[in-house]
Amino acid sequence: MNQDIIKTVTEFGMALIERQHQFFIDETCDNSEHIPAIKRIADVACQYLELNGISSEISKKVNKELIQRGRELFIKEWMRQLDEDEEIPDEEDKKEAKRTFDKLLKK
Repeated sequence: MNQDIIKTVTEFGMALIERQHQFFIDETCDNSEHIPAIKRIADVACQYLELNGISSEISKKVNKELIQRGRELFIKEWMRQLDEDEEIPDEEDKKEAKRTFDKLLKK
């Protein structure tokens, strides 16, 4: 039963992260709005799991997976925009995207 809850919440959380990311792209919302929304989705998933008897260790793992997915999508979009500007993105650009995401995540 617990595995079903974990799987369902993880899949639903991923779907919400994907939808939030698409909203970020379509509505051109600001990074300072988008990244906290990703954090809220992951935090609520974590809280829900814990309220349903899932260990803190497992719920935090799900939280990290959701945050990581949000980070991956953010970095991918950052790099795509650089590609469109005909600039050759490099590893430093990827690091800057990650730093930006992580900085806003901590606010």
